[in-house]
This record gives sequence, C-alpha cells and structure tokens, in this order.
Amino acid sequence: MDTHRLLKVQSPALRLGGRRFGAHTFVAHQDAQGRIVRELHGIARGPGGAPLPFLGGVVPFRREVLWGEDIPRRTGFYDPAHPQGPLFEGSAAEVAERLAAAEAWRQGINARALRYPWPAVRSGNSNSYYAALLAAMGLADIRLPDELWAPGVRRPLAA
Repeated sequence: MDTHRLLKVQSPALRLGGRRFGAHTFVAHQDAQGRIVRELHGIARGPGGAPLPFLGGVVPFRREVLWGEDIPRRTGFYDPAHPQGPLFEGSAAEVAERLAAAEAWRQGINARALRYPWPAVRSGNSNSYYAALLAAMGLADIRLPDELWAPGVRRPLAA
C-alpha cells in the first residue's frame, strides 16, 4: 500500500543547560518513501502574514498575529530526532482529503488576524493552533513517549 502519514512533531522551542523543554507543535506530511513533503504550522507573523524582521521572526510585545503556514517542503523545524508520532496513516488520497480540510480552516484563521500576545502561555499560540488544526482535519491528538511541555496544546483555538 502507498501509505502516507500525518505526524505530530514537537520542535524544542526552549533549551536550558542542554535540556529541551517547551515545544512548538506542528503537523508534518510524510510520503510513502518516508520523506517529509509538507509542514503545517501556526506561527507569529506581522499583519497580513508579513514576516517579522528579527529575532527569528519574533518581536515580543508588538502587534504579531497567529498565522497558519502550509509549507510544501521540509523546513528547519523538522528534525527526525525531535519527539514525533503518527496522527494518521492512509493513502495519498485520504491524506489529501485531510489536508484540504486543513487548508480551508487555515484560510479562515488567517482571515481573522488573531493576536499572538506575549507571553503566549495562556492564550492562542502555535500549540493551540495545532490543537484546532487537528479538529479541522478530524484527527485526535496523541501523547508522545518523550513529549515536551507545549503550552496551549490541550486548548484549541475557538473555530
């Protein structure tokens, strides 16, 4: 079977003394050959999705918005050593169906221009974007054996 996977991936957002904690959680599409061919992220952007100018794209306490990104390739966020696991396995057509639902939802979220307040521990952030994205795709979250703390991952954005 031509099995594709949608993976839950956690990229460590914070490191202290060699320890990883605090995660940016996102969805990666793995093709039948095991390659990461797409990533779905909720990130901080400027108004209208404009890139932020410095500090890795973060300018705390300015007017950032929570922005959905659908990136048709593997990025620096993905590392096979990071915590990850399968959310869904199926044919290319079955995965494409879920990705179409994700795209429709992403466009709606981006149109809302939700504020990405700092610190984003108790409000909408990349992890709450991830949680709501799963609901839009009809998927349930999974626990990873080496899961990192991800504020907001259990608190999806309101649709």
